Amino acid sequence: MDVRSGLRTIIAALVGLGIVVLIIVLLVKAIFGGGGPAAPTIDVGKYANTNAVATLLVDGPTNVDQDHRQVKITVTGTQNEIDIIQGYQGHVIDSRTYSSNPAAFGAFLQSLKLLDFSKGSASPTDYRGYCPTGDRYVYSFNNGTKDLFSFWSTTCNQGTFGGNRNAVRALFYAQVPDSDFEQLTGSIPL
Repeated sequence: MDVRSGLRTIIAALVGLGIVVLIIVLLVKAIFGGGGPAAPTIDVGKYANTNAVATLLVDGPTNVDQDHRQVKITVTGTQNEIDIIQGYQGHVIDSRTYSSNPAAFGAFLQSLKLLDFSKGSASPTDYRGYCPTGDRYVYSFNNGTKDLFSFWSTTCNQGTFGGNRNAVRALFYAQVPDSDFEQLTGSIPL
């Protein structure tokens, strides 16, 4: 009987220890976040002949308002636009617009689809403050009437974006003529 009693005590202790470990893991995950559930993947390629809008926002290092810069590239079925933004309040200091068409937009969206542009975590984490000495990138998509997703990443390898970051950024940059892109962003580290 003593062996059974000792075995029961050991089993009860192991079960109790397992429950404590599980509770600790769940608490840590709740406090620090587990990255959030994956957002449903959207087929952006099917929006070629719509009023959809794809946007990349590059938010530069955290610094004094006068020196802070953002670059916003917006691509639609009728035009591509690049805005150079000064400060944290959205003051556009330079902007260029280029005409486009649904066929070009369709090729762009299909490329984004293949680069997993709509892949990411549904976590609502605010990107501001992350990677303060580097850049933050915000990838968003609107179907013409409502925002379907917005993900972000940083040069410090943080964020909610699950697609091919470098290729997606290069694809957005390619929607602005090279000469204008260099002129507008030459003094901004991208």
